[in-house]
Amino acid sequence: MDFKDAFKDFNASKFVLFSCLLPFSILISLRLNNTIDISCWLVFTPIWILNLIVVVGAITGGVAWCRHPESRRERDGYTDFKALLITVGLYLTLLMFEILVCYKTELLIAHAADHTQSVGSLWIVVFTPLFLASPIAIAACVWGFKNDRSLELEAILSANILLFIFVELRLDNFVQWDWTAVFIPLWIIMCLPSVAVLYYFAWALILCRATYHTERKSHLLIAFNWICIIVPLLFFQVLLAYKLDEHTTNGFYTWDNIFYPLHLSLLALIFSSFGTKGGNKWWFGMRSEVCPFLLHHFPFLTIYGNISYTKKDEAQQEHSRNQQQQQQQPTNYSHLYGDSKKAQVSKITSTAGKTGGNKYDCIIVPIDTPD
Repeated sequence: MDFKDAFKDFNASKFVLFSCLLPFSILISLRLNNTIDISCWLVFTPIWILNLIVVVGAITGGVAWCRHPESRRERDGYTDFKALLITVGLYLTLLMFEILVCYKTELLIAHAADHTQSVGSLWIVVFTPLFLASPIAIAACVWGFKNDRSLELEAILSANILLFIFVELRLDNFVQWDWTAVFIPLWIIMCLPSVAVLYYFAWALILCRATYHTERKSHLLIAFNWICIIVPLLFFQVLLAYKLDEHTTNGFYTWDNIFYPLHLSLLALIFSSFGTKGGNKWWFGMRSEVCPFLLHHFPFLTIYGNISYTKKDEAQQEHSRNQQQQQQQPTNYSHLYGDSKKAQVSKITSTAGKTGGNKYDCIIVPIDTPD
């Protein structure tokens, strides 16, 4: 294990995002299972922390953009800053949606406790920020494709616009479909990553007998990572649709069991942030990658970054390989007439001819002569 390779392409944006989504999913499962009895505003605490990090990082990046005009002359300076503004705008739109979800959920819980009928706003009002963000996300995806930028949040919002509409119609009882039918747009979208999993898995099996060990290891790691992400996510979606379609309160699966695959998928996404290129250098005004920024301001971290761990058998193989290379090197001899190289004594035997059943061998012996 080499820490230098692990942190070389570290994606801090993904790490922060999935590190906040993991405790959020845990809190939701505990709240739905009535293991904890807290307000929805507290359940969304990791999401509030994530939005706070995004807003503070964007404000700091904007200040750095104004204070360092020389950085704008870089090749991708304007493109990165525009991508930051697009991401912040979408996060603020999602923040409005999350606030409305918390308000609507608390209102439903209060009416359920009082055994009264809810007279609050419809779910279409709650989903309005998502309906506004999806066209913006589509335009952002087109802009990112033209400028060679990877905008994953925008791609997710633009691809799931039909799912948002179906969920809103089902929650407001405009349609009486089963949740399995409501999730049809999601099943269609998940076909693409499922095909990617099969591709990486087949490619890894083909390269299992590759000549280069590093190439085989990297492909196996990518295939295993995709399997740990997509397969649990598919299980979570299927179990969620099954749970929502249950007509009894005491089902076979509890909410904890349903959310276990999602926890595993988010944990795999956190590990995938190490070794994944991406991110924006204008977050928090760093103007560089996260790891070089930390190593520049905290030099003592280089001690841990230069540490590598190897297995015992790999170390012995490396040591024996170095010894063999040293033995194969020719020995230098110093003569009166100059330096020369004495090659290893080799005996080459070849059949010169046969006469009357007798075989004559020719022995070639190298002679060491001064240069």
